[in-house]
Parts: sequence; structure tokens; C-alpha cells
Amino acid sequence: MDTASQIARYALVLALMAPLLGGALVIAPFSDRLGRRMVRAWNQAFLSIFGISFEVQYDIGPEELQQGGIIVGLTQQSIIDPTVGFAAWDKPVKAIWNIEYALIPLFGWVSFILGWVIVRQSPSQSKRQIEKAAKYAANGGLVYLSAEGKRSVDGSLSPYKKGPVVMAISAQVPLCPVYIAGSRQCMPPGAWKIRPGKIIMRYLAPIPTTGMTYEDRHSLLEHLRIVGEKEHSRWVNDRESVT
Repeated sequence: MDTASQIARYALVLALMAPLLGGALVIAPFSDRLGRRMVRAWNQAFLSIFGISFEVQYDIGPEELQQGGIIVGLTQQSIIDPTVGFAAWDKPVKAIWNIEYALIPLFGWVSFILGWVIVRQSPSQSKRQIEKAAKYAANGGLVYLSAEGKRSVDGSLSPYKKGPVVMAISAQVPLCPVYIAGSRQCMPPGAWKIRPGKIIMRYLAPIPTTGMTYEDRHSLLEHLRIVGEKEHSRWVNDRESVT
């Protein structure tokens, strides 16, 4: 797409923020479901406007998410990964956001209204919020965290953080690994232009944590890393075979 077309598409996306995200701010306190649907609609419109389609795949089936758990992103390849997640999720999912993202006008503000978990730099506040998220998952809810905690610069997997596995063990709920493929080709790190393409959001088989304790966190993290490396290699090899 040329520069003029990109600017026009960004303008359209911004124009839709007021009726959809602004509307969600007003409606969500009275109807959480309708508020979430409006947020999802804006994210879907964002992708569609830039010519991006997405497909959700499951190793087992959508029922693997019915009992709740910790959805853990195995990699972050692009800034539009969250957009894909919010466009795809058809059920309540609480993401854990840093305060700087939650302060973004409209989109960030909606996170407060919908009860997403907002963490600051304060260790005590972060701990309380993480415990709140674990309790939500233990009661059958879905919570999203990234295993890497930041976007990959060169496309490789960054070191995994213990947060998702500790939360899953604390709540005694499964880890639900998810891999987003194709987003980097649509919007590489550092780029502002968005390319048309197809993005796959693939859920791998859940990893049970029932009976595990805090002492098992390292072995569980190692297992998660093996799953992530295997899936990452598969998608990289598939892309290279096509090119």
C-alpha cells in the first residue's frame, strides 16, 4: 500500500474509535457483554481495513478453553498481536496490562471499564493485581499473559518469564499456550505501514497444573519453553519452505 492509502486507512480506524470504543466506555458499566462485543468489533474492523484476515485453530477444540485457565502467548512478533487476540476472543478474557498502555485514550480506558488487570511499577500493587487475576482464573475465567513479556526484535524467541506458570500453579488451572503466526509479516517491529495478509492464532493442547506447587515452577517453565520452541520452529520452517 502507498503512503496515502495507509494514512487514509489509519484515519478510518481512528474515526471508528469514537462510536465503538467510546460507546463501549458508556455501555460496559451496564452490559459487560455488549461492551466486549463493541471492543471486539473495533479490533476486527482494524484488521479488515488493512486487508488482514485471521483464523483461529485448535489442537483439540474450542472446548479446551471452557474450563478457564491462563492463556499464555508463546511469542510476540508484532505490535498488532493484541489486536488479533481481541478480534478473535468470543468469550471474556482479562489481559494483564502495564499502566502506560491502560492510559491510551479510549482503547486503554476501556481496559479499566472491562476489569482487565492493570499493573504499575509498584511491587506491592502488582502482586495484589496478579493475585486478583489468579483468583479470577481459579473461578473459571480466562487470563492472558505473554511468556516473553516483550516483542521480539529479530523474530527469535526471547527468554520466558515465570509469571504465567506461577499464576497457573497458584490458581491450579491449565496453561493454554497460543501461538500467533503471520503478524510479523503484516507489521514488522519498527514499521508503521501495515501489509495485507493472513494471521493464524493457534491454540496448542492445554498443560495441566493440578497438584503442582510453587516448587514445580522451573520444570513447568522448561516444558512451556520446549512447546514454544517446537511451535516456533514449525512456523518458521513452513514460511521458509513457501518462500
